[in-house]
Formats: sequence, structure tokens, C-alpha cells
Amino acid sequence: MKSSEYHLLAVFAAVVEEGKYTKVAKRLGITQPSVSQSVSKLRNIYNDPLFIREKLGVRPTAFALEIYPDIADAISRLDALSAKRIKFDPNSSKRVFRISTISLFEHTLIPTIFRIVEKEAPDVTLLVENHSTKVTKDMLRQGSIDIAIEGSVKTQSFIKSQTFYDDELVVVCGKKHPLFSKGTILEEEFLNNQHITLSSLSENNSFFERFSITCLDMLKKRKVKRQVASYWGLLSSVKDSDSLAIFTRKMAVANIDVFNLKILENDFLEQKVEASIFWSKSRSIDPSIVWLIDKVKEASIGSF
Repeated sequence: MKSSEYHLLAVFAAVVEEGKYTKVAKRLGITQPSVSQSVSKLRNIYNDPLFIREKLGVRPTAFALEIYPDIADAISRLDALSAKRIKFDPNSSKRVFRISTISLFEHTLIPTIFRIVEKEAPDVTLLVENHSTKVTKDMLRQGSIDIAIEGSVKTQSFIKSQTFYDDELVVVCGKKHPLFSKGTILEEEFLNNQHITLSSLSENNSFFERFSITCLDMLKKRKVKRQVASYWGLLSSVKDSDSLAIFTRKMAVANIDVFNLKILENDFLEQKVEASIFWSKSRSIDPSIVWLIDKVKEASIGSF
């Protein structure tokens, strides 16, 4: 391959990752015919079809999958070398950062991040958005967002992550609830009382729903009286009702007076939860992203 053809490798990696020429064209800012021409040139260079057309896009051949990791790694290294030349001074920067987060952190972590950044980087703009966790990893890779803050999951090799929050789930009710004066609840009592849950249509409910099969079977028996669209809707709705809800312990404790809560100890919810910061591997040494990740971690210390 000639040095003048190295740009074709970026197209190749994008096609493997996207599976559709239209998506690659949009991602790279080129036309779809340009994507097709690049793939055609690579087929001649490697003497392999590289991609097989299917109904919904293209599928990489065995050879394409074999060479993809090395090519993706080389592209990532080149991006990292470019990032090294970028200087970032928080005090004078007018950088705009886009952060995607689940609503759970909008009441606690995000305001703390705002305060920390305001002191250190007064002209930096933070735009917080709420995207489905199903699409944020692709958005990170494409540069649509800078970091994502959400439940910990395994991701593809082009995404880096770091856990910053761990907790357990507890049962909560209003402080004036007529029952549970001892601050404990049995499984039978849990099932015999009415509940407020996150809507199954909410993009956020997965953070609370990664239970064992046994626990899931038990939760299906709940008497769901109300459903809400956000985590904080759970506590707001529980506050003046006789319903129960499931929430994270640390955040319930931190807001126990705000929402007039009572935390009920139990032995049937054995669920641990973790949240992580996610970012594109290609930006791991971008000083502005490193700085932003540090601010999130700093904010988490004083938020929970």
C-alpha cells in the first residue's frame, strides 16, 4: 500500500464498525460513492472481498475481521499522537463539552461538576444531554459527545471506561408510612404492598433492573400502582404516598430529608450497582478529555 492510500484504512475501520456505507459517509463527512470507491481500492490491495452485502448493510469477511484490530489500533495511535499536540488551559479555554448522563446523576453529580468547573474554567461550556445507553458508545466514537456517565457495562475495544460510583439497592418509603416502624421489611411484606417503578419505556430503567433471575421472578410479583419516567420521580412520588420504591442507598441517604424518606433494610435485594465514565480510546491522552474526566471523579467524591 502506498502512503497516499493510508486514508483508505480509516474508511475500512469505519465500515467494519458501522456496517452501512451511509453511516460511514455521515461519520467521515464524505459521500457514499466515495466510501464504495475506497472499499473497492482496498479489495484490490488485499485481494479479498472484505465485505459481503446483506439486506441491512454489509458484513466483514473473515480476513477483514482478522486485520481490523491492528488497523483500528494504528488509527487510534495516530489520533493519540495528534492529541498530544493539543494544549488545554482550563482557566482560559472556551471549550464546549458535551456530556451524556442518565437522569440519576442530574440531581447530585452534575450540579457538583458545574460548581467545580465554574471555579477552574469559567469560560468552559458544559452541555449535559440524556441519550439512550444503547447509542452513547457510538456517539463517543463519532465525537458527538465527549464523555458518557452511566451504568457500568462491558464495551468494545475502542471505548475506555473507569468506575467512579458503586452502591447497593434498597427499599424506600415515605417517612410517614403507617408500616415498617422498625426500618426493616420482609419479602412477603414487600410483595403485599403497592409499588412505584420506572416505566419500562424509560431509557434509564436498566440501571436498576440488572437483577438475578431469582430476584427478577420475585419483582414481577410486585403490585405496581404507579410508574414514573425518571429516577427522581420515584422519590418524589414515594414522598407523600403509601407506596414503596427501589433506590440506591447512598443517594437515598443523601436525600432522606429532602424527600422525607425511610430506608427499609432487607435481605432479598442482593443487587449491587456501579456507574462509570466512558470515553473514546482515541482521545485517552487528549488533555481536555483527561481534565474533564478528572473533574467528574473529583465531583463524585463530594456528591455521594
